[in-house]
Amino acid sequence: MKCSSTPPVVVTLPGSTTVAPGTGGGADLGGQIPLERLPSNTLLKYTAYKDVSILHFRIPTDTRTAFFSFKAYEESKSAFQRVCQPNDITLHLKAGSYPVISPENITFPKHFLSADESVTRRLSVDGPHPGNWFAVAFISWTDPNNERIEQQGLAPSCETLLMSEMAVTRIVPTILNAQSSHRGTLRTNQTEPASYKLFVPSGIAVVTWRLQITRPCNDCSDVSFFVQAHALPTHKDYLQNGIICPNQTGELSIEFYPQESAWHYVDLDFLGEEEGGNRSSNETASVRVQELEYVIELEYHSVKKEGEEEDSVSEAARTVEKPLQRRSFDRYPLLRQTYREFFMFDYDLLPDINGTVPLTLNLSAGNPALMKFDVNDVYDIGGTLSFAIAMRPDQKGALIDAHQANSNDHVGVVAEKLIDVQEDFVEEVTTTTSTTAAPPTAASGKTETNRSNQTMIVCMRLGEPGVPTWPDKCVYGRQIFPAAITINNTDMDTSTGLVHVPFPEPGKWYVTMGIFCHGAETAARVTIIDSVKEFIKKYREILLDMKPPCSCATAAKYYRQCLGEEACLLGLNETETLKIKECIMDAKCTEHSEDMARKFETHHKYATEQSVAADAACNGSVVFTISSSPCVAGRCGRFGRCYHYMSGGFVFSTCLCLRNYRGWDCTEDSQVPSSASILLASLMLTLSNLLFLPSIFFAIRRGYYTESIIYFFAMFFSTFYHACDSGEEEFSFCLVKIGVLQFCDFYCGLLAIWVTLIAMSNVRHQFVSLLHMLGAILLAFGTELNKQSLWVFLAPALTGICLISVSWGLRCRKTKKCFPSRSYLALYLPVGSVLVMVGLVCYAFLQTKQNYHIVHSIWHMVMALSILCLLPNRKTFQPKC
Repeated sequence: MKCSSTPPVVVTLPGSTTVAPGTGGGADLGGQIPLERLPSNTLLKYTAYKDVSILHFRIPTDTRTAFFSFKAYEESKSAFQRVCQPNDITLHLKAGSYPVISPENITFPKHFLSADESVTRRLSVDGPHPGNWFAVAFISWTDPNNERIEQQGLAPSCETLLMSEMAVTRIVPTILNAQSSHRGTLRTNQTEPASYKLFVPSGIAVVTWRLQITRPCNDCSDVSFFVQAHALPTHKDYLQNGIICPNQTGELSIEFYPQESAWHYVDLDFLGEEEGGNRSSNETASVRVQELEYVIELEYHSVKKEGEEEDSVSEAARTVEKPLQRRSFDRYPLLRQTYREFFMFDYDLLPDINGTVPLTLNLSAGNPALMKFDVNDVYDIGGTLSFAIAMRPDQKGALIDAHQANSNDHVGVVAEKLIDVQEDFVEEVTTTTSTTAAPPTAASGKTETNRSNQTMIVCMRLGEPGVPTWPDKCVYGRQIFPAAITINNTDMDTSTGLVHVPFPEPGKWYVTMGIFCHGAETAARVTIIDSVKEFIKKYREILLDMKPPCSCATAAKYYRQCLGEEACLLGLNETETLKIKECIMDAKCTEHSEDMARKFETHHKYATEQSVAADAACNGSVVFTISSSPCVAGRCGRFGRCYHYMSGGFVFSTCLCLRNYRGWDCTEDSQVPSSASILLASLMLTLSNLLFLPSIFFAIRRGYYTESIIYFFAMFFSTFYHACDSGEEEFSFCLVKIGVLQFCDFYCGLLAIWVTLIAMSNVRHQFVSLLHMLGAILLAFGTELNKQSLWVFLAPALTGICLISVSWGLRCRKTKKCFPSRSYLALYLPVGSVLVMVGLVCYAFLQTKQNYHIVHSIWHMVMALSILCLLPNRKTFQPKC
């Protein structure tokens, strides 16, 4: 499923980088007007969309180019470690709404719009749409499974900051209206195109741009014509384009479909070597200035109503060279229902005179249904816009009652009205109908349905309605795009359709639905690909005129030669065949694109024996929903939670995934471990603590009763903390809240280190209790303050080592003998110290998310074994020579 959307501009900044305005775009930096300087934003490492920092810019009207400047730098938060490693920063920029991104390169879920992203390092945006622009910035994503889990305090404590600025270059376009003509002059030494601005009110179907050349220019290059709504056009972003010969006399007419109640911009410029790009004054000063004089008139054609003749705002009708087909729609007004929750609203048909909202929409072939609705600025863009449709066969009349009952039971819960629920209705009603309906009615309904197969083509787009075109396309002006949804009534799997638009751009959205009826024959004369090959072979001469930016331009000569050879034509695969067909109907490749689209439709209908009916007998009804909700229909799959976050004052909804699920809706499971590996990891983390049992036994045997209790509870809380923390909710068991277990695990582990060091120091008996209590209080304070701080580990360890050094040194000095015993110094102390060092290295430097269960289990085992070696017995402290 595809739906049009403005692709965001993506920028990656390596390390601490300064990108000056326009440095990547090659635009003229003169005339820039600085407009905005945002405060510094602290960036986070990307793990989910919640980590992004939202940057907001507002571009004024009549802006030719917007320049964005970003500077990223690192700042140390530690007084001891001043050097910070630069991070790569990623930015995504988009007009109107928040960019929809996938830094992990995860495929978007089914029914999502095509999230095509134009990856570029260019930070100047030509012809930007005025209004809100949003950028999201974050520290570039890296695979967390391969990242080292760093002990706090060992790595530099740094934060990444981003400074942002925006500057623009603006123009003063000439304003036109339909009641008067305007004289203009285009000179060859102009550095900017001649720009015009016209307002098109609602109710206008077609605008005709008439240009009368009053003073031809025989030596001038051709003149390009580009028109765009809301913003200045570019060579890649426009509603309509054309080429004007400057040496001709007479009148030229160019028609385009306008957007309702919107300002439109027109650029006229000579086509130079760079397709009419900006020319510097140095390049144009050396040539003789030539002029082209002309007169511009506008003609507005209003929407043709039933029973009326063609109407226009101008007084006299004129001949148009390439008239656009007047689009005829059955318009259905919608009523918005807004709910109290964030991003929750829906649109439905207007109530009838009885106050009842129709549940179905009846359609007839030849007249597509048009529905228009608004997505408001800022506070409507943080959720997901969803459109769902289901065809209702005539024999399933009870579907109305079932849908009405469900709607009443779930008032306000828009997510429950989506397509998955409607499929359940159809299955339920099918069973009910087959058992309760009268046999003659059901039979006649079934016979009528089977006689005609129906296909529904749905177009959905921001700013402009599309014309549904057989078999699966939508025509927008002179451009053709894949349909958002294509469904038919042949079976349950294909009778429903759904499209999601996350973070929709604000403005007027249009949904057009067209129904097509065709014969029930399943066997066609030729396959679809054979039909396409026959078509492109017939019109292969069009390939001769293809030039960039057409995607077929580079291989056009080869394609034309191949289509003329039967063997080569048969060898063309499906991808190449469809690519050639799209080029032949693409406005970027040929000026005959609209004519080719009509010819292909006629050819394909005949070739595949799918004669599309346009009479009154071809009609059907559908059930649809237009709604918005947080995340994806208010949900995030089985293993995700939907949350609202705020950044830069803007609220958005996103999914937070559990159990290693990933993706926009937490349904991507490529990194989800198997149940066996989850169980194995949980068992390793918990059972490795049982190695404390020998330490507890020898502590009791050697008379260290207080120490044995501490060791027992260190083992107990570590076991149950990891039993709760691991297991991925499948094998996890939480004795109490995980926060309590985590505190007790850290605290008892630190206390075990402390009492072992006190036992090794062999201080006087009356000081042992004092040191135990002092350590217990201070360690509880440190653990609660920051259990992951390096100093919480170092403070008791260094203090204990100092006590041991002082105590042993004083004893040796007093007795003039070796202390403690030589066997302890020669064997047990070195082995225990090595075990401790191995454990510390594993804990501080070797742990990653992927190997955590292995390395952390080793930490448990070596620390338990080190106690066996380091905890002395009573004979250890007898002085010997």
